[in-house]
Amino acid sequence: MEENGQIKVLFERYLANECAPDQIRELLARFNLPENNDTLRNLITRHLESIDLDNGSAEEAVQQVYEKLLEKVTFEKDLDSAPRRFVILPLWTRVAAVWILLAVSCGVGGYFIARWSDAPLLKDTALALLVQTHTEVAGIGERKKVTLEDGSVIWLNAESKLTYPVSFQKNSREVSLEGEAYFEIVRDTERPFIIQSGKITTKVLGTSFNIKAYQADPAVSVTVMTGKVEVNSPESAIQIVRNQQVKYADGNIYKEVDIDAAAQIAWRNGKLQFRNTLLSDVIKTLERNYPVKITYNTNLSDCQVHADFDAVTPFENVMEMLSGSLGGTVTKLGNAQYHLDGRCNNIRTNTSYLEN
Repeated sequence: MEENGQIKVLFERYLANECAPDQIRELLARFNLPENNDTLRNLITRHLESIDLDNGSAEEAVQQVYEKLLEKVTFEKDLDSAPRRFVILPLWTRVAAVWILLAVSCGVGGYFIARWSDAPLLKDTALALLVQTHTEVAGIGERKKVTLEDGSVIWLNAESKLTYPVSFQKNSREVSLEGEAYFEIVRDTERPFIIQSGKITTKVLGTSFNIKAYQADPAVSVTVMTGKVEVNSPESAIQIVRNQQVKYADGNIYKEVDIDAAAQIAWRNGKLQFRNTLLSDVIKTLERNYPVKITYNTNLSDCQVHADFDAVTPFENVMEMLSGSLGGTVTKLGNAQYHLDGRCNNIRTNTSYLEN
């Protein structure tokens, strides 16, 4: 409580133009702590609500805060000699609204805005503070359907999380994904749809596509079913269309054409389809769909699997099929723990085969 009280005092002094530079730096440092995010939100919200506007416009309220903060912007005298870095934070990171504005106004932490023309970006960030977000999570073996306020529909795969605004802003539609999801986006040429997933950003106007961005996977992939998609990484940007896929891994982005896009999204209909998929990746998928842990001999990691399963197939049946194709065995080690032995070969079963 004493900590929150000190933050409140500093914040009120800042709004009253009574903060010395060292106090602004202290305020910034306190707001940069995750445990102070709620305090920051409450202070900003109360201040915006206190501003007397004729039409009560939230956007105009943000404009007033924005202009007030810009009055305190002090650029370094020799910006050309200073390293120029820009902070890009997700829309729903509430602390960003004031954190960026204060950081820029103080020149703290080495973040600088080089031109006045860049300043409107700060207003957009502040406006984002007013956006209320919702998070939808699909657990192990779950699939969830989410309908957004613009009519777009998103299907979440197992162990995935989607964060999105309850109401989109007037110039863009932005969401965040961890895991895998299939998107059917309503076309809106005035508001591009943007998905942040790991280190890549996917931008569309209206199309259907799949994004797979599990943190445990080495690569992020985007696969298009209809329309056109633009994928941006820190290094480059690339556009893909139907039956094409982009993969991003280790700072490299590359495109694959003539892929089986339908197999990539079979999970949406309760199917697990593998097309020459590494066994190591198959195991990850199984662990996301069944509450189990699977170990296996490392010499099997590069075995390629071609198989089709229903997501409701009993796990023991799936493992029996895999071990049979490997010419090996599956051993239950304990509660929900299994070990897979075998070798890579071309033996087919009625649903799968493995090859090296």
